[in-house]
Amino acid sequence: MKRKKENLLKSFIVGLVKKQTLAQQSQASLKSFIIELVIFAGLVVTYFFLVLTFLVDWIKGIYDQSKPLYALVALVLIASQGVVLELISVLLMKVVELWIE
Repeated sequence: MKRKKENLLKSFIVGLVKKQTLAQQSQASLKSFIIELVIFAGLVVTYFFLVLTFLVDWIKGIYDQSKPLYALVALVLIASQGVVLELISVLLMKVVELWIE
């Protein structure tokens, strides 16, 4: 078991360091970009509809009560959305890359 983990780590490091031709790099990066774009677009649309469904009344109430608090909540939502969506897209890209190979 330990040997298998060492081999996986070694192959991962070799894959990072291994030189690729320019054609291989552009083909891999374009394919990766398109897959990541589709995944991220789906996540953003899902996030939009979840917020629209569950948080619209709460956000409207904050907006009506206090504009500075609303601005702070909006900034926190924007920042957390960026972090969470990036983490999810990175994890999904890892899964997709393993699935494609």
